Amino acid sequence: MEGLFSKRLKKALEKKTIPYPSLSRNLRKRLAMKCRDHNECESFGDYAETKTEALSSLERTYGTEILRVQDEKTNGDREATDFEDFLVFAYPHQVLDALEAFSRLLSSDVNKYSFQAGINAVLAEEESPWQMSDGRIYLVDSRFLDALKDQAEEEMKREGFLGAHEEFRDARSYLQAGTTDDAIHKANCAFESALKSLLNQREGTANDLLNKLREETDLLDAVSPEAQKVIILKVLQGLPVLRHKIGGHGQGAEPVNVPRAYGDLAVNLSATYIKFLLDLKKEHEPAPKTEGRSDVDEDDMLF
Repeated sequence: MEGLFSKRLKKALEKKTIPYPSLSRNLRKRLAMKCRDHNECESFGDYAETKTEALSSLERTYGTEILRVQDEKTNGDREATDFEDFLVFAYPHQVLDALEAFSRLLSSDVNKYSFQAGINAVLAEEESPWQMSDGRIYLVDSRFLDALKDQAEEEMKREGFLGAHEEFRDARSYLQAGTTDDAIHKANCAFESALKSLLNQREGTANDLLNKLREETDLLDAVSPEAQKVIILKVLQGLPVLRHKIGGHGQGAEPVNVPRAYGDLAVNLSATYIKFLLDLKKEHEPAPKTEGRSDVDEDDMLF
């Protein structure tokens, strides 16, 4: 299982490629209440058991048997009394760890998405730059673009593009951790995997798969053949070219320190391209059949 927030982004936090989290006391209290209310109001299991397991997960993550929090009275620290106390008084990065640990223990996707929506609502209301997506905490640089990435992630999972889903999540994590070249590579891998899932292919480069999309399917037939060529040869080649020229290939003998802006571009392109493929797939699926309604009343039917 992938590490929690502070372990996953340890290098990025140390190098200050992402800002250290800052969470007000009021926000922490609201997050603690949301964790409690989620289970009690939604009847999603035993809250006491879930929060005990979350604390155990945190102990294993930190390699300690005692979780300590800030003591406002002495300006020192003290042992946390329970999960809610930990959320309110732990260091900010540990609070985000705790939210991820809690989310992982929820029993179903419906449960997790409901919890995530509640947490994100509180974070947004308190104007925090952090949001949860698929159980992971991310720094939100642009609300529109991150909403697009979240939507692409959820649709990939829902449509069974599981390889693409995993690689796209990895791309976002690499980007957040500051390893831009890996983010570009994984973003392109996610695009290629989405193409493979759409075309039912086991292998192939992005270029090969895009040509199959145009030549062997009717998914692009809504536009002219000339427009199809432009889409395949120009519009959808941005990410593969970025991967080839910057994300691992074409750097020469010495590795290049790739600026984060290129990683942002790659992940955003991947989300846009994959959403385009998913939209094509949905538009060409047959409409669901509905039961026809009889105009004859039940009392008038002949037996």
